Amino acid sequence: MSKPSLALAGIRRAFRQGGRVLEVLRGLDLAIAAGEVVALVGPSGSGKSTLLHVAGLLERPDAGSIRVAGEELAAANDALRTRTRRDRLGFVYQFHHLLPEFSALENVAMPRRIAGCERAEAEARARELLGLLGLAERLNHRPAQLSGGEQQRVAIARALANRPALLLADEPTGNLDQATGGAVFQELLALSRQTGLAALIATHNAELAKRCDRVVRLEQGILRADAGMPA
Repeated sequence: MSKPSLALAGIRRAFRQGGRVLEVLRGLDLAIAAGEVVALVGPSGSGKSTLLHVAGLLERPDAGSIRVAGEELAAANDALRTRTRRDRLGFVYQFHHLLPEFSALENVAMPRRIAGCERAEAEARARELLGLLGLAERLNHRPAQLSGGEQQRVAIARALANRPALLLADEPTGNLDQATGGAVFQELLALSRQTGLAALIATHNAELAKRCDRVVRLEQGILRADAGMPA
């Protein structure tokens, strides 16, 4: 059996607020297989973003194990954590954060260039991804010349440029209207299943969450199968 793309075990994360300790993640466990798309739901303030930050090696847990594609990383040094984020993880946020002075093609090619690839190879990968997301005719447009949905598609393509094992998305359609958000989400699901990419997607949208392979709810620092959605 292949190793999970993401395996979290016993994850704990707490914050101090004055003299009080707030436990956000309390011994949390989660495994996501290659090609599996998991929706992460829960009320605002439940710790969904903290969980994504820990899984994405942006925050260190107070305790627990983090394995990405089988490699233990909870106690990894900063250089290894940075390299893993670059090579094995992709991130998509509610706001696209595209560089305004660069075209869609250049925005998507940039992670490959940072990873040391030649320009021709990086741009070929960018064209491939943008084509899969229906943007083959918009390669040379800058973000200001693209619609909100198109900008978010570029952000998704950028997140996938280095062929990550795991995609972490925080409300990726939260800034889009319902129809556009649904279309972008569907393309994200199709790409994940087509390429074997694992994905953990935080969302408040119950209808979009139902399209995922599994839904987990963060409650009082623990993950549970969501009773109101497919488990």
